Formats: sequence, C-alpha cells, structure tokens
Amino acid sequence: MSTPKSNEDRKPLAERLIQEAVAIVRADGPDSLSLREVQRRAGVSPAAAYRHFRDRGALLLAVAHESAGLLADHLTAAIDAVPDSESDTTTARARLLAGCEGYIDFAVKNPGLYRAVFFSHEQIDELTTPSDRARGAAGDGGYNLLVAAVRDVVTSASDAPVNQWDPLVIWSACHGLAMLRLEAALRSLSDGEFAQARDRVLATITAAVPLDALAHSQ
Repeated sequence: MSTPKSNEDRKPLAERLIQEAVAIVRADGPDSLSLREVQRRAGVSPAAAYRHFRDRGALLLAVAHESAGLLADHLTAAIDAVPDSESDTTTARARLLAGCEGYIDFAVKNPGLYRAVFFSHEQIDELTTPSDRARGAAGDGGYNLLVAAVRDVVTSASDAPVNQWDPLVIWSACHGLAMLRLEAALRSLSDGEFAQARDRVLATITAAVPLDALAHSQ
C-alpha cells in the first residue's frame, strides 16, 4: 500500500523547490543555496528540477522575488497595525514610521532573506512594477508601500507635490540602517542601543516629510 502524499508533496514541483530554497536561504543566506541540496530536500531527481530551474541562478532569482514578497508582507502588517487617530497627518506619519521600522525589523531578523532580495539586481522602474511573487499578499510590493506611505503624509500635511525621489530618501535611510546593522559599524551595538539609534534616525527622517526643500530645489 502506497503512503498518502502530504500537502507539501501535492504542491506543484516548482513551488516546492522554491520553498525548500527559501528555507535554506532563511537559515544560512543566499551563498549557501545549492541546487543539489534543494533537489534532495524536495525528493526529486535533477532532471525533474531542471525542467523548472535551469541553474542555481534561476532558482535564486525566484527566491529573491519570494523574499521581496515576504518583506512586503512584513511592511503591510506593520503599517496596518497602526490605528487611526484624530489627525490624518498624525496617522499617516505613524504609518510611515511603522513601515520603516517594519522594513528594518525584517532585515535584522531575516538577514538571509533580506540579502537575497538584492540578488535580482532590479532597477528603479522594476521596484514600482514588481513581479507577481515579489508583490506580497497585499499586491503592492515593498517599495510601493513606502511610496504610498510618503504620499499619504504629504497629501495630508500640505499642498506640496510628491517629488518622485522623496520615497527614495526614506528607502535609502531604511536600507542603510539595515546594512549598517548587518554588516558594518552598528553590528556591535546591543539590541537596545541599536533600537535607540534606529528610532533617532527614523524619527528625524520621517519628521522631515514633506521634503519641501528637496522637492523644490531642482
């Protein structure tokens, strides 16, 4: 009598391979990804795997998009957790700040997945039109969530237009803090010290929105 298939076994093979790859990258980072190990974990032959991913790079690209979608989901949860307040501007600022905190929180807690996001080498126009997998459950993508959060602050606080590069200022701050924590000068800080540094930087940068001086300097 054959053993009944589990829910995992019933998933399409490409999806199973991606999820096994995500588990490896989550634990040990993108450099640890081996197509052979993914095949072994999924219980399939190399020939079966190669029908879906021609090489390690193709599989890692799928992991990059999946990781970007997970990042977007994390941002969505952080933003949605902020309740409405009496002031639209106060609410919008709180949600922008929460989104920034959520971004850094994901990076710090999931360094392997966060590093994998950037394997795709996406260009700025691709950030605003992510792949279906990179969009996350909300369907927006992480960068678009930050764009929307910045736009909400600007439109609620002033009549100034939203400069197309304003969200990049916010994203740069978030990414810079994340990488300083993961790979550079902020690695040695305790969790409490890093939280203080993060809160100071994010409070400063989000309080500056609308970025009127930048938006009208060109």
